[in-house]
Amino acid sequence: MEPENVGSGELAEGISYSITRRDGADGIPEVNITYTMTPEAKARWTLSAAYENRGATHPDTLTAAFELAEVLREQGSTGDAVELYRHAVTGRRTVLGHGHPDTLEATSSLAQALEELGELSEADQLTRTVWAEQVRASGDADPEALTSLARVARLALRMKRTAEAERLVREVLAVRERVLGQEHRSTLSSRNDLAGVLRAQGRVEDAEQLYRQVAEDAGRLFGPADSLSMHARGNQAAVLAHQGRWVEAEQHYRTVVDFLVRTKSAGHVETLSARQNLASVLHGAGKTGDAEALMRTVVDGYCKVLGTDHPNSVAAMRNLAAMVHRRGGRAEAEALCRKVVAVYERRFGPGDPRTAEARANLRLVMETDG
Repeated sequence: MEPENVGSGELAEGISYSITRRDGADGIPEVNITYTMTPEAKARWTLSAAYENRGATHPDTLTAAFELAEVLREQGSTGDAVELYRHAVTGRRTVLGHGHPDTLEATSSLAQALEELGELSEADQLTRTVWAEQVRASGDADPEALTSLARVARLALRMKRTAEAERLVREVLAVRERVLGQEHRSTLSSRNDLAGVLRAQGRVEDAEQLYRQVAEDAGRLFGPADSLSMHARGNQAAVLAHQGRWVEAEQHYRTVVDFLVRTKSAGHVETLSARQNLASVLHGAGKTGDAEALMRTVVDGYCKVLGTDHPNSVAAMRNLAAMVHRRGGRAEAEALCRKVVAVYERRFGPGDPRTAEARANLRLVMETDG
């Protein structure tokens, strides 16, 4: 006899229960109660128990804080995760030392979270600290040290220090080719990074060729649907779009979007990012209706997963505002621009250059004839 569901409910946020009943062989009812916790609820419960039983600075408590931060960041609550990462970093530096692997792990995660929030200067400083400690402990050819140096290069590129970024990327690539070989995944990843530097320097033909080669090599070595191959294909599509090769760019982006929907989900942040890029390509190709409709789903998706104040959500709003403005939708474009200005004023302050740029965009929309 199949169990009968006789009750269910929520005990607390993130903690639910279900009760099933069935008749046993001897006629006595068997009742089973199952408790379910979301990853966040479980992590919060673990942290609370560790804090109460072991104290704020015990290694188990610091680990629980770090693990809750990882859950929150995965869910898109990066701002909340940062505070927990800071607690874990400070505590582990005091208890374990600056160079302990657990300390470096927490510091690296904090840096990556700050990068996601656009706090590039602090992210760069923390990542360089991690790299220096790894080199001191294991040498400059250590795989983890090379990963950290690659992140330093990526941050340098995001901060427009392209010459430094190229030097660092080529340094990492040379070591990986020598130590790991030409066809190792990490070596191909470094070539993908180098293509990004070339693109930023305006060497778009060289970048497109290198992205294409990385995508082909990764597909040959690891399978046609490999994540590195798809990542390189998406980067190649961005270069193709820059060159006005809309048909090829659209084909590549659709392949990447389909892959991400299958392997992650339609609402995953990586899928939303790829869809945003596809929407921009559609708009550039003159398919404005399709582009705007797709961008709306991206804005809704980001706001749902990450919140309206997250940089990804705001960037999508800005892109949608531009599309709406170009087709003459002044009122909606103005409303979107006002949301962007409000977020930037809260996050960066009224005097920040990003806030000033957002205000300039708002003025441009307002000055347009309705």
